[in-house]
Amino acid sequence: MNTRRTLLCGLALAATHELAAAQQAGISSPGMPRRSSFSQMAQDSKFANNFNPAIGAVLDTLADYVESDVEEDGLDLTLRSFELTAAAFVDPRAWVYAVIVSTEEEIELEEAAGTYVGFEGNSTLKAGLFFVDFGKQMQLHEHDLRTFDRPLPLRAYLGDELAGTGLQYDNWFSAGDKTLVRYSVGGFASLVREDLEDDSGTLAAPFDDDRKQIDELGFTGRITAVRDVGDTGQLQVGTSARFLPEYGFEYEPSGDMVDGLSNTVVGIDATYAWTNDEATRRWTVGTEVLASFGDIGAEVIDPGTPGNPADDTVSPIDDDVLGFFVFADYAWNLQNSVTAQVSHAELPEAGLPEVTEVELYWNRFFSDFHRLRAGVTYTDLEAGDDAVRVGIQYTLWLGPHSHGANW
Repeated sequence: MNTRRTLLCGLALAATHELAAAQQAGISSPGMPRRSSFSQMAQDSKFANNFNPAIGAVLDTLADYVESDVEEDGLDLTLRSFELTAAAFVDPRAWVYAVIVSTEEEIELEEAAGTYVGFEGNSTLKAGLFFVDFGKQMQLHEHDLRTFDRPLPLRAYLGDELAGTGLQYDNWFSAGDKTLVRYSVGGFASLVREDLEDDSGTLAAPFDDDRKQIDELGFTGRITAVRDVGDTGQLQVGTSARFLPEYGFEYEPSGDMVDGLSNTVVGIDATYAWTNDEATRRWTVGTEVLASFGDIGAEVIDPGTPGNPADDTVSPIDDDVLGFFVFADYAWNLQNSVTAQVSHAELPEAGLPEVTEVELYWNRFFSDFHRLRAGVTYTDLEAGDDAVRVGIQYTLWLGPHSHGANW
């Protein structure tokens, strides 16, 4: 497949707004999920006045065994999620999509957003609840990742998932015959991690006021470029940021809280993909480096009676932490691929402990609609503790895959 031709075709098609209006970008970029090109609207055209949304579902299961020095050992069989998606044009210049996810613990509306594409050029405006535009991994849902879980630095600094209710403006343009550039800016009611409180109570939970001043919102920005390299290669580089100008922590047992905190996470990513002329073999390699600075977390201080949380106080952690991950993926045919990934991060906790993860995977696509994945993860903690996880994941897609991910 000639990559330059792919880029130019994407330019021409998006200029008509037919692909610019679709859930997935009409531009192919390195490392995108395999099923990105299978999203379609169910209507015959965007001018149809009948309500005929594209409805799809995803079933994601995992069986794994963990042997750990710090966590519970043993075997676990889980239905990680059952996901229901729907998407449709609501007029010739706007489309909407929604993602409802059921897990063993809860049913949650993960995304529900509308995108307006009626501007001149290649601009869009998205409004609603959706995953943030940060790097190439945070926009993806769990089953679309190349690994069981999101890479370690992303989990540590942004959370297992990071969605917000707000607005995002997107624009892309060509820079010569071989390069496309895209940028986005977004503002959200909240972008504070939801999983900062652990079972031991050593961390306080972030809090947000229902109504906010402008400086209490969360903001994102990203700029990225994709360029042809040779006849069948593509290189993408980008930088992303998430800003929290003001937020706070609260320790619920004592009611102690601290506010007026701020935090910034920045990332730089690079991804290269190469395919043979027949597009049957593929190499994909990439990396992302992240830094979190400012008030990166909080800890609970026990100044009084041990074991009595009523007089405990919460103290912010003001420091800088750094993390990265690198990966390589090789597909020797359309059905089989292997992935290796190494991640390292300073955790945003008291003492800034360091963690390293090494992961190996084999993926078997029986078709474009179901995949079997086997993997092993070795985790090395700074204190000398470690863990090994061996797992098998099965994922089944039914119908159109209607996520709002971009390139």
